[in-house]
Amino acid sequence: MQIINEPTAILFATDGTEASRNARAAAAHIARAANAALHIVHVWSRTSAMGQAEHVAERIAAAVADDEAKLIEEQLGCPVAAVHTPFGARAHGILATARTVSAGIIIVGGRRLGIVEELFTYRVSEDVVHHSLRPVLLVRDDGHDWPPRHVVVGFDGSSEATLATGLAAWLARLSEADLTLVTVIHDDDPAAEAERRLALGAEAAREHLDAGRVATQVVAHTDVPDALREACRSTREPHLLAIGAGGSSASGASPELSVSRSIIHHTHVPLLLVPPTAHERGDIRR
Repeated sequence: MQIINEPTAILFATDGTEASRNARAAAAHIARAANAALHIVHVWSRTSAMGQAEHVAERIAAAVADDEAKLIEEQLGCPVAAVHTPFGARAHGILATARTVSAGIIIVGGRRLGIVEELFTYRVSEDVVHHSLRPVLLVRDDGHDWPPRHVVVGFDGSSEATLATGLAAWLARLSEADLTLVTVIHDDDPAAEAERRLALGAEAAREHLDAGRVATQVVAHTDVPDALREACRSTREPHLLAIGAGGSSASGASPELSVSRSIIHHTHVPLLLVPPTAHERGDIRR
């Protein structure tokens, strides 16, 4: 059974806006509870309004990151190991910094602003999720507060779902939350096979969490994202939903990106998305 290593370094990616509020709280809580090194990254670029005044944009970026660090240390009581202000495309800068600091998890925020969100804020978060070789925790500003009281894991038996289970159970332990593993099957799928896989997933969860706080559930449903959202609604708030970013969290075949994108765009609870290992996907340099 493959269990994810407990992160010793956490990267919080911020744009310095109110959309980072809930993500900031999650980053500080996790780093404090795990005694992990918290790094902050704010990626900057030279805008057309600034012309060639690159040094101005760089100073603004440094000020944003420093203000973020001060807020986290003084108001949230969490020491900050370092701040990083790379230049370039935002998603690539976040991922490059994650490699540099060996982050075990990347934490990003997001907000819904219609077409503006699609073209800017949330697109960055989605790019990070779909190109990262590391787990990503997406915490929306219009979603549930942190820490969660209940964690739901979409479990399909894949390697990334097992990794997601281990990390979700670790987060549940830090948050004193319960955890439920959910496998979604179609009506004609054998439930016995799904239950066998769930038993293996529960074994992974118990590496991090007391057995009494781990439950399993088989759900017959034609729509995987809807089934996982319903599983969150059926338990006490606030929630965390975890899935393998490269899998469907279903017993039957499902287009993996359509599932994760649907969950990203239509789910308000914090989302933990865990990719396959770098060895399985290929360590693609960006």
